Amino acid sequence: MDLTIPGICFLTSSVPLEFNTDGHITRLAPMGSHNIHPGRVLVLTQLHIHLLRIRSVPEISIFDSISIPDHLNAPAIYDANHDLNDKNILILMLNGWGDMILIQPALRSFYKTIASMSTPPRITLGCDWIHNFPYPNAPYIHHIRSNILTLTDLCSFDVFVNFIPVNYQRSRERSMRDLCLDILKLGPETGGNDPPSIKPNHERVSKIEPALDQIRKTTGKKLLCVNWKSRFHHKDASPQLFFQIATRLSNTYQSLLFKDEEGSKIMQEEIDAFHMPIINLSSVINDYHDTVAALSLVDAFISVDTGIVHAAGAMGIPGVALFGPFPPETHVSDYTSIAPIRAPFKGKLCQGPCLETHKGCAEVDYSSETVSPCFQAIDVDQVIKALEDIISVQNNSALLTA
Repeated sequence: MDLTIPGICFLTSSVPLEFNTDGHITRLAPMGSHNIHPGRVLVLTQLHIHLLRIRSVPEISIFDSISIPDHLNAPAIYDANHDLNDKNILILMLNGWGDMILIQPALRSFYKTIASMSTPPRITLGCDWIHNFPYPNAPYIHHIRSNILTLTDLCSFDVFVNFIPVNYQRSRERSMRDLCLDILKLGPETGGNDPPSIKPNHERVSKIEPALDQIRKTTGKKLLCVNWKSRFHHKDASPQLFFQIATRLSNTYQSLLFKDEEGSKIMQEEIDAFHMPIINLSSVINDYHDTVAALSLVDAFISVDTGIVHAAGAMGIPGVALFGPFPPETHVSDYTSIAPIRAPFKGKLCQGPCLETHKGCAEVDYSSETVSPCFQAIDVDQVIKALEDIISVQNNSALLTA
């Protein structure tokens, strides 16, 4: 039989290939000239093909459908009509780590809905975050694996759920969680509208806490996490905006930076160029579990739309999230501790939000060197007031529940 999955390609190569997903290496041996060997056919998303520029490699052949050998059974493509009793289910996705937090309620609802009617399924997530899954030890997730797999791997599952389309179906009204619920065909009566919730790893917190305690003691100030850089350049703000914010808040807050090694180096150069008293603690951050632990220890945050926002929101850390390309209504409405600010940008070519991530910003001719002008429409006073207001709301709420 032939297998076709929307958004998925099947790949063979005449040379060895190697892919690194969050430290997990997937290797593909060359395909011979005879019958198809399913262990040497790679299952890859169209977005992978684009981002990795695979079509430019002449030794690689790409197919939209593939013939399944007789000794293998292709997984059923999920349509909500299958018997999922005690089944091995693969959910394939290509999400950022913040998105993984955002869609948590959809995954939780999917499992609970099936488990309430039959023997619980075994859900495997094929994703980018094998070692950095943002809610480890979740009882409704059986296994985490790379979203790059062989045809043999794919055929080891009973049911295949394709979350890849959510990367193309961006909407001003529907969040990624909502789109995942649609794919899973789960209505409001099944849940999925409860907020995401994560907890930091206690060992990671214990490792990082002394450094933050020392800063509190030395400065006598509260701690504020600031972040002006995203995984995608189009969602970056200018460092000058954040430097103005940090300066205005400096009597009360000591600004801190937690970032991956590559981002930290660039941001430190920007801090040095403007002689800003922002303390870069990225040296104590080895992965996103450390980021979550560090965030759990700060008093507040201000960040552009990135994973830090979702991690802070899922832990109830108060702060302000700045949005340019995307509307906050579809990203942070579930987080009661977050005050969103939407950049009211109007340019010559677009009017925010543009819903674009991967391609970049039309206003700067999609340049990867120039920061998108979205955040120029955000006023520093607006950010500071939003922070003060959300902290006041949080404090009043704490008093009422005390």
